[in-house]
Amino acid sequence: MKQPAYRVVFGVRIATGVNSSVVSFVAMKYSDDGILRAKRYFTSKDEFIKVLSGYWPSPFNPDKTDYFKLNNIVGGVFVNDTIRAEIGYCPALDSLWKIRFSDWPYVGRNEAGWSLNRIRPSLKQEEYLANRYHIKQLDFDYIVDTNFWKLMYDVTDTTWIENYKFIQ
Repeated sequence: MKQPAYRVVFGVRIATGVNSSVVSFVAMKYSDDGILRAKRYFTSKDEFIKVLSGYWPSPFNPDKTDYFKLNNIVGGVFVNDTIRAEIGYCPALDSLWKIRFSDWPYVGRNEAGWSLNRIRPSLKQEEYLANRYHIKQLDFDYIVDTNFWKLMYDVTDTTWIENYKFIQ
């Protein structure tokens, strides 16, 4: 008997959550008929990167596809044999918080974001994000599937960044 086909999508939510993380990650598996069959929230950016890159085996990436490479996004796992560490890296994921905040929201980092307001985008910026990435509410919705990869590309595009900063 043939195994059922599944479609896996990945996503991100940019809002402070219970674990004080600014960005949350999700993977969802849908059957061919569009029914959600499995969902996993990732508590760690590093874990998410290891699944996305195919470095770790996962029910959400059983073929170990390198989704970063597939979507032309810089990211993956750096293996440091000297200290025996496997370190996930992705500059796009590191920049996602900037679309929501004008400055890093916690103590210990002095870095500017792209939002016109301190703790959330301006109304026009929010409207732009909702329309571009097909979400209703930045605080609650995950940007998923092709919209996720579009966002990942956008936050590394200097022209997009400069335009976003001045949406009024």
